[in-house]
Amino acid sequence: NARSKVTPPLFQKNIISDRHNTSRRSALFRTITTTAGAAVSASNLLLWRPSPSVAAGPPTPPPMVLPKNAMYDSAYDMNSNGLLESRVTENVLSPPPYGMEGNDIFYPSYFQGVWSVNSVTTAIKAPCGVQLFGGNYTYNSALQTIGPDYALNYKCRFIPSSAGGKIIADREYNIREIAKAAMGSNSVVDIPLATPNKLSCLLSPMGASSMMVAEILTLARRQENFPDDEKANTKIFHCAEVVRQIVSPVDSYKATSSGSLNSPPPSSGGRTTLLKEIETASLYEATPTKSGDVTEIRCRQRTATFLLPSQTDPLAYQLWQMSRGRPIDVRFFDVVYTKQV
Repeated sequence: NARSKVTPPLFQKNIISDRHNTSRRSALFRTITTTAGAAVSASNLLLWRPSPSVAAGPPTPPPMVLPKNAMYDSAYDMNSNGLLESRVTENVLSPPPYGMEGNDIFYPSYFQGVWSVNSVTTAIKAPCGVQLFGGNYTYNSALQTIGPDYALNYKCRFIPSSAGGKIIADREYNIREIAKAAMGSNSVVDIPLATPNKLSCLLSPMGASSMMVAEILTLARRQENFPDDEKANTKIFHCAEVVRQIVSPVDSYKATSSGSLNSPPPSSGGRTTLLKEIETASLYEATPTKSGDVTEIRCRQRTATFLLPSQTDPLAYQLWQMSRGRPIDVRFFDVVYTKQV
């Protein structure tokens, strides 16, 4: 394919994609979004999960047309429900308009317990083009994970909080289960911190040459509670979180007591460290049984990855400018929770 052989100078340093690391990055991404999601549901740590082999050099798909509402969510009252559903169903490409609206995501009482989760990727889009997504190989490797054959199956737990008994995601339990499913049974070495706003873990993914330190920093969250629809016999709950992912080899990681969100320096070997923020929005729907119990919850989920400007790396800053505030990687998932305990 002639097109695949033409690489713009900006991308010749292999900024985002690297064939050797594509499956690892894909797995870690799935862990982070899934963790943000399992705080919110389950979908983007950069999970280390094998991707199918893909022939390089597919034709570049046409750029996504920016919808009229892509720049603003002004049609929705920030104090009313509907904002999160619009971002998922209309694939809104603007950055999240909400901020930190709560101390945690507080789920309806029927979420309490242990669930078996099946998460299937249904669509992957590159709004800023394939090169900003990571290049042809990365994009096509991602496309090959669509469908039930590459579903992520894991366990998820929701528990009463220590303050007031509201139902929250058990973050430490969930990160361990998700990482085991995506990166191997012994992938989690330690989780020194697991709070609603920051999660740190030491990972040793199967097949990796070194351990990694992953941090997930929550920057924004929102939840929308709906009254039960007795006529349709459905329960609806929507929530979202925006997280910043920081993943570093353990030998280069330097812990800071301040939890600084400053840009890391460019990495060695001609590669650029890209700062990313990931929005994970989840739309839950449950249909109670005749006895009123909820034994299955279905979720439509969307993750959107945004680049951030770098103060120390001109190339990363240029990539951020090229994205024009739009996500470089958008993924959709169908997630089913089946009650275990």
